[in-house]
Amino acid sequence: MRNLEKDELEMTSRREAMLSEGFRLFSEKGIEAVSMQEVAAACGVGIATLYRYFNTKFALVLAISVRQWADYEKHVREMREKRRANDMPASEELSFYLDFYIDLYKNHKDILRFNQDFNNFVRHERATPEQLRPYVESIDIFARMVNEVYNKGKEDGTIRTDLPKEKMFASTSHIMLAIVVRYAQGLLFSGSEVDMSEEVLMTKRMILREFVVS
Repeated sequence: MRNLEKDELEMTSRREAMLSEGFRLFSEKGIEAVSMQEVAAACGVGIATLYRYFNTKFALVLAISVRQWADYEKHVREMREKRRANDMPASEELSFYLDFYIDLYKNHKDILRFNQDFNNFVRHERATPEQLRPYVESIDIFARMVNEVYNKGKEDGTIRTDLPKEKMFASTSHIMLAIVVRYAQGLLFSGSEVDMSEEVLMTKRMILREFVVS
């Protein structure tokens, strides 16, 4: 008789290996450049086994993206609890929120590179909004943080709330993400490893000057 619990653990372990190896290969070489056969080989399984877990390359890429952002959200929650973000004034929490983009650039360039490539891949695949729903939900953490900061700012008056909340989100998340992705890809210096942390910090200070009430 087969041990169902052991089989389930083995399946979970194998799936985790596929997500981990897939992320490593895709973030290093680019999603389009890596075949499912390469992922299977890196995991030590046959291509048929990989397809039993993920029946298309899109399914694998989507699962990897959701997993990476879920792991990062866990990191965000831990840092918020450690720093007691809920007790911060809105101005301080906005600064704390922007620090996560700096953290992504300094410590998680592989996520930034993968996510940019993911965006290009799903456009090429013509993925529908319904197919992308798990991904959209996984990155909603940033919108939720801005929402909390904005609502807190309405109460304590330490940040501007005369502008729509959506504008604050666009002016923080979109700008910071665009910059850290570009620097993580090394596009400005032909792939060189020049540290652009000070430039990212400068952008953060510019955003805070725009939104923090003196």
